[in-house]
Amino acid sequence: MYRIVLLNGRREDYTCYLDAAQLIAHWPLLRKMLGRGVRTAWEDRFVQCVVRE
Repeated sequence: MYRIVLLNGRREDYTCYLDAAQLIAHWPLLRKMLGRGVRTAWEDRFVQCVVRE
């Protein structure tokens, strides 16, 4: 569900369906399922999502 909301959602969908703690906890897996543009946009906005390699 998170992937669908991240790819197709609107601002109100983000606040309704996404939980910040869950998003950050599962970001390493989620980011592999997203395109570079979506991944970069979220990581630029939320530094907690940046995966340190």
